[in-house]
Amino acid sequence: MSISGGRLLRLLTLLGSRAWWTGEELADRLEVTTRTVRRDIDRLRELGYPIEALSGPGGGYGFGRGGRLPPLLLEDDEAVAMAVGLRTAGASAVAGAAEAATRASVKLEQVLPPALAARVDAITESMVLVGSRREQIDSSLLAVLAGACREGHRLRLGYKARNGVETERLVAPYRLVHIRERWYLVAHDITKGEWRTFRVDRILKAFDTGRKAEYPDPPDPAELVQLSVSTLPYRYQAVIRFDAPPESLSARVPPGYGLVEAHGSERSVLRIGSNYLDGLVSHIIGVGFDFTILEPPELIPEVERAIDRLNRSISERS
Repeated sequence: MSISGGRLLRLLTLLGSRAWWTGEELADRLEVTTRTVRRDIDRLRELGYPIEALSGPGGGYGFGRGGRLPPLLLEDDEAVAMAVGLRTAGASAVAGAAEAATRASVKLEQVLPPALAARVDAITESMVLVGSRREQIDSSLLAVLAGACREGHRLRLGYKARNGVETERLVAPYRLVHIRERWYLVAHDITKGEWRTFRVDRILKAFDTGRKAEYPDPPDPAELVQLSVSTLPYRYQAVIRFDAPPESLSARVPPGYGLVEAHGSERSVLRIGSNYLDGLVSHIIGVGFDFTILEPPELIPEVERAIDRLNRSISERS
């Protein structure tokens, strides 16, 4: 790195460490003249950094709002702490935290020196996150997938299906979606000519071909993943109409446990799947709204039996 480049990084670090600096203070810290400070400030502005200036007594320089984030210069312990914190935040229940933390973790771990990466692995391997059932995802794999989505490149995947059969797929990767503690790749399967979802923990390898991908009639990524995880893999697929608007029903159906669709302004349809009829019954009754079973017909007597059991329980107590 050149002397001027290193000085710009030091200047950014100083500006980020407190709200306001005088030109003389910055010149003293950087061991240059105030004229050089002004010139460096102008160079940073040209690079897109929103640096504000105030002339006169008490004036100086400080970061404004907006623009690009300045680079972070971290000590070794700070980098390790940040990497461990991001991995832990990936299991957070806060909306959006898992996705954002995983993306940031991938970026940070790509630039960690090997010794620091080993320290991060040693710490996180000894941690137990109660309530997290997610399979471990290789951050380098996630980086390849995310990069191909961003650049619009075709990927060649090695993939293990639910039945354990390993296949090779040529896909046009579109989006990464995080739901129910798992990552899914939404992509157009070029060989089969259809849109598919791929569980990232089942992707054995991914090779970026560098060839531009095409995306015929792309679907809503979140909707496609919700449909695939809540209905398609199951033996029974139910369609239930509820006497509640979509926003009210969505508030009572966790993401990934069913697909909510509008049915007029005051009603909604829930598409939900299960390998067991009694499992569907518990989900449906637990929603708490009046409902009508549209599919499958064999679910109706199962609900009737559940209602009879509830009535008997109430009668016995009274």
